[in-house]
Amino acid sequence: MWIIYAFLVHILLLGSIFVIYFRSPVIKGLEPQPRLKGEPPADRLVLIVTDGLRAESFFANNCNQVPHLREIFVKEGIVGISRTRVPTESRPGHIALIAGLYEDPSAVTRGWKENPIEFDTLFNRSDQTYAWGAHDVLHIFEKLADSGRPMHFDSYNHDLDFSGEKKTYKQDEWVFERVRLLLNRKREELRKAKRVVFFLHLLGLDTAGHVHKPGTRLFLENLNYTEHEIWKIYKEFEATFPDQRTAYLLTSDHGMTNSGSHGAGDQYETDTPFMLWGSGVASSVYAGITFEANDDGLTLPLREVEQAQLTPLMSALIGLPPPMNNFGRLPYGFLGTEARYEAMAAQTNALQLLAQYVRLQEQHMRGLFAPILNSFHQLTSELIAEYVGYISTSFKLNQFDESLANSAVVMELALEGIDYYQGYYCNAMLLSTTATFLGWMFYLYRLLAQDAEPQKLDSHKNDHASKITVCLWIAIALLIGFVVVQRVPLSVSFYLLLPLPVWIFALRQVPNSNEDLINVPVYNQPAVETQTKASIMQLLLLIGCAELLVFTFFERRLISLCFVAFALYSNWDTFKTKRSFYLWLMLIVALACFPLVPPSVGYQNCSLLLAGILLLLFRQFLSKAKDNFKWHSRWCNTAILVNTAVCVNLHNQQIAAPLPLKILSWLYLAYAFVSIHLSKETALEVRLQHICYNLGTLYTTMCTSYESLFVQLLAIELTTSLAEQRAQVEPLQHQQKSLQSSLRIAFTLILYTFFSLFGSGNIASISSFDPNIARCFLSHFAPFVIMSLVLLKLLLPIVTNISIVYTYSEYARLNERQIFICLLLICDIMGLNFLFLVRNTGSWMEIGSSISHFVIMEVTTLVLMLLAYVSKFLLQLTNSDRVLSKLN
Repeated sequence: MWIIYAFLVHILLLGSIFVIYFRSPVIKGLEPQPRLKGEPPADRLVLIVTDGLRAESFFANNCNQVPHLREIFVKEGIVGISRTRVPTESRPGHIALIAGLYEDPSAVTRGWKENPIEFDTLFNRSDQTYAWGAHDVLHIFEKLADSGRPMHFDSYNHDLDFSGEKKTYKQDEWVFERVRLLLNRKREELRKAKRVVFFLHLLGLDTAGHVHKPGTRLFLENLNYTEHEIWKIYKEFEATFPDQRTAYLLTSDHGMTNSGSHGAGDQYETDTPFMLWGSGVASSVYAGITFEANDDGLTLPLREVEQAQLTPLMSALIGLPPPMNNFGRLPYGFLGTEARYEAMAAQTNALQLLAQYVRLQEQHMRGLFAPILNSFHQLTSELIAEYVGYISTSFKLNQFDESLANSAVVMELALEGIDYYQGYYCNAMLLSTTATFLGWMFYLYRLLAQDAEPQKLDSHKNDHASKITVCLWIAIALLIGFVVVQRVPLSVSFYLLLPLPVWIFALRQVPNSNEDLINVPVYNQPAVETQTKASIMQLLLLIGCAELLVFTFFERRLISLCFVAFALYSNWDTFKTKRSFYLWLMLIVALACFPLVPPSVGYQNCSLLLAGILLLLFRQFLSKAKDNFKWHSRWCNTAILVNTAVCVNLHNQQIAAPLPLKILSWLYLAYAFVSIHLSKETALEVRLQHICYNLGTLYTTMCTSYESLFVQLLAIELTTSLAEQRAQVEPLQHQQKSLQSSLRIAFTLILYTFFSLFGSGNIASISSFDPNIARCFLSHFAPFVIMSLVLLKLLLPIVTNISIVYTYSEYARLNERQIFICLLLICDIMGLNFLFLVRNTGSWMEIGSSISHFVIMEVTTLVLMLLAYVSKFLLQLTNSDRVLSKLN
């Protein structure tokens, strides 16, 4: 039952950071602002989003890669850099552009495909919207309420080819053809329309970046095609609408790294280009920063904006108010209109932000204790009324510059106030979650330290525990009363209350491992087999191990130091008198070098991949257990490795793998597990060899560089070390419980898990993946299938390592409960560190990394427990669980 409790508690703790730091920014119950008075500077807006185009690719070589677009911005308009936020993915990037709203974290519950809470967009405010592009992007906005206004979406379910067999710009070609078809078919009708938005989503460059990598010949071929077609479609819009009342915005949703990935906070991922030109756009805007626009030394101002700032700017160009949930601020000086209109647009933007702030303020003030609690004093109701009155006076006196300045101040204060009230209970929830962690760790420590026999409790300890429990129940009642009368949100109330029941549970009698888990309302002082001093030292050692691993998340290369130190500490006495010592030492040094090289994500090295294939075949040939394998196991493994080499060679020649080869890869994926399960072999070491070869072969089919070589060497080292340790341990020692031994094996599991991830580079960024790992399985872009293969690739080395530990450590098989409690304590200590290291200020790269670290740590805790059962299932140890639990 304690395992079920562990799953439940860690799932709750996993959700805590999203409630504490990243609650939904969507505010309900808002009303749209009125449209801007007077004639807008443009009747229609053309929004062109080149998916995945980074600023570096646009401005490289004095903009020589975009010569046709350069013709436009040299003559008119504004050009610059738009900075996005993490996660740099298509969904949040487009929402920030079209709604002025940064991604709702709660969308993860819908797989980032659906909108948990509906929000307002530029499309909803316009009179008509026409959109073309990939279904995944248009689907985000197609589902939103359209306020009765016509919204026309024409999308394709993209089956993108990433083998290189087809040109990646074919999706862009599809969009341009549909746009031309509409302009020719509805020319007269569109000329009469006002406040129309045309949205062109161009996915070709994103695909080219993933497949060919930015800066390569094939990527530049796609870029040259796309920028030329944009120039031609611009000319066709101008010919269709000769009234010169069309505004254009070209930008990107996110950038891309050199390795063809995005999602994190690298500058290549967050910096995207933007071009704004046409009716209502200022001819030039002084930025203080310039860039060379051509080889003749022409310098132009380079503007910098936040991605969400483009939303109110686009709205103002066609006379619309910003979307109700917009958080962007109108950039100053971008509108080429009279000062009155720009001041009016800024005022509408300020009132729209104030409406969100007032809504949150009203929700807070509904609580009974609100008058005595803290509030945001910089922007009170009186100050808001004073601002509105001053704006009215400024317009009457034609003081538009003062109006713009005041609007800017109010927008800044409104955003600060929104952040203040949305994070009002952050510190309180942080303290309560810390208390939850400590309560759970106290429960685990008592499980770890208890004796094999139940303890007799004296009445004094029982009375003391009862008093503590009564106090906690009283605290629960008082806290429930507070959250109810204060109208605290339900999710916040839950995490404020969570530590109290956890501590009540932790203070109850810890059940004996030989008994059923029965709740007994008494308190048992932790008992240890050794002296108190030794127990404290063991606890300090456990904390020290966890803290050491925390640092490896911030400096990947430190994992090498941890690995070498632990290997020498654990095996120095084992190997120092043997001739194999120097071979083992060379293996340790070689493994320690892998985390020092660049991550394998996005990089391909056929020579290192071939070395991994040859090592796998060499191990199979020299294995002492090879005669125990069925003929089909030997031939299937060899055949699939040859198949992998053929697929890789074809992929490098830009040739898609034939269908029979892909089918063979999928069949082997199933065969790798089924053949292990159906094997009648009972010897653990033989079954382990079968697991290592099958899973190692399957892992190799998804490798692009040195990963297979590294993972195999790691498995050889772990096997060698544990086999030597087993040979020197007396049989009776296996039956003796030792907290030091449990801690050592637990640390072995967690260290080798992270080493297999950090060493192969697969954990450099939680959102990074290379679609080329699926080249043996499919040749079209299928995100969910590829991500499933990525997860399988991450988990296979962990299953192999756990299987090795179970095979060569009888202690691990007999004392599984104590080992996993040590493992949970290590992970929880690390998780508590990362709870405080989560950031929502500073650079978005730091923010994204801090979230990833906490999520990885909490998921690792749960995944290791699940994979332990997978390993036991493959080793056929699951049938002995009940017997082992009794022995434990």
